[in-house]
Amino acid sequence: MTKFITNQNIEINLELASLGDRILATLLDLFIIGCYFFLVGLLSVQVGDDSGLVWIFFAIPAMLYSLLFEYFMQGQSPGKHVRDIKVVKLDGGAPGIGNYLLRWLIRPLDILFYGAVAILSITLSRNGQRLGDLAAGTTVIKTKERESIHSIKTLKKDSDYQD
Repeated sequence: MTKFITNQNIEINLELASLGDRILATLLDLFIIGCYFFLVGLLSVQVGDDSGLVWIFFAIPAMLYSLLFEYFMQGQSPGKHVRDIKVVKLDGGAPGIGNYLLRWLIRPLDILFYGAVAILSITLSRNGQRLGDLAAGTTVIKTKERESIHSIKTLKKDSDYQD
């Protein structure tokens, strides 16, 4: 758990998304984008477009994938949704379009060397932030708390419970 201070000076504890969760979410998103391009390729063959206009027209949504999904799905892409993680501001609040736009603009730097820049940045930063997060003042957190074995063991049974 990481402590964040809200705008109202209230301390909250949020669990940062693990590097593994972030990588899996990214891989799921890349798979979705790959399927999208496969379907565009099939459409291009069916239409018989040799000029590449179909590709240009359909490449724009793929390029804006993370920006649009994170903005319209309150900090989650489909991959993040499956992994139960989301983007938040460092004060725990919801990012605005400016935050998402800044993250998206810096994303090409993060994916340099097969994502090594992002992995290194996430690993070394205090709040698990990639370069885009550092610039935008955001981070990625878990949306569901994990139950510890200790908290499960300490649950009390109702007095009328029968095995």
